[in-house]
Amino acid sequence: MIDLILTVCLLSAPAACREEWPQAAGESLTGCLTQGQFRAVEWALQHPGYRVAEWRCQPRAARKTPI
Repeated sequence: MIDLILTVCLLSAPAACREEWPQAAGESLTGCLTQGQFRAVEWALQHPGYRVAEWRCQPRAARKTPI
């Protein structure tokens, strides 16, 4: 399983950033890479107080923080 990880920052405090894991991005890295930007935009539209600073795809096994 591949996860999409968003680094998001508060608009009111740009240095206050955190990681968000939207729903699983899919089974393949290619699928995550092709859909990641769209999912990042969807997340940003649902959370207007934040900006997406970056996004990346990685295998779930590499996750540092448990769900």
